[in-house]
Amino acid sequence: MESPVLTIRENSTFSCCYFSGGLPGSEQETLNALNLVPLTSRNILEIGSGKGLATTVLANNTQAAITVVDNEQSALDRLVERFTEHGLNDRIKPVCASMTDLPFEPKGFDLIWAEGSAYIMGVESALKEWRPLLEHNGVMILSDLVWFTDTPTSEAQAFWKGEYPDMVSVDIRLEQIKAAGYKVVEHFPLSQQAWENYYLPLKQRAIELTPSMPDSNALNDINTEVSIFERYLDEFGYEMFIIQKAAK
Repeated sequence: MESPVLTIRENSTFSCCYFSGGLPGSEQETLNALNLVPLTSRNILEIGSGKGLATTVLANNTQAAITVVDNEQSALDRLVERFTEHGLNDRIKPVCASMTDLPFEPKGFDLIWAEGSAYIMGVESALKEWRPLLEHNGVMILSDLVWFTDTPTSEAQAFWKGEYPDMVSVDIRLEQIKAAGYKVVEHFPLSQQAWENYYLPLKQRAIELTPSMPDSNALNDINTEVSIFERYLDEFGYEMFIIQKAAK
């Protein structure tokens, strides 16, 4: 995936809001998850498509119709522009809507794709609200930031309590998935390389900007976040969950 771009907004909310590149990940991670889907998809719903990085992987590696949802029309416009340049615009249907109020009929999709977006409405809520949109035995891919340890260091715990208070362990997330009416096909963590692709360019850019912005709160926040990544990444990370709708 493309390297994130650092955008300074001194009064904006801390953390990923500064990074127009989005979240850790890579084309290979997306493809790895797609290869674990136990069906040949015909209708994909991608929720929180952003710049369309995962969308490109889906379009290039399936024959499915892809409905892409984002709540920012400008993001969808850029996505359509990119796909038009590559002759793939006929593969996607952009829909500007909130993930909490999706305008689709029940059982309209055999695959829902949600990389790094379910946390916005809460993973448990997303599992419940999106389930009716899946066909019988339909599949959902979601990635979520989780703890890899039951005893995180106090500094890492304090940091994520402020950034993502609903963050839980992999085991708890798996229990929630099953309780919501899914069976777990597979799950795996994003690689160290995917994280480095994300935060190393941010670190370098912050270093470059510091001389001209020595008192920037935004840069200080970014440096704090990068420091947490570098020191405690073995304690947390993004987990990809490949799950399938089960009969309740």
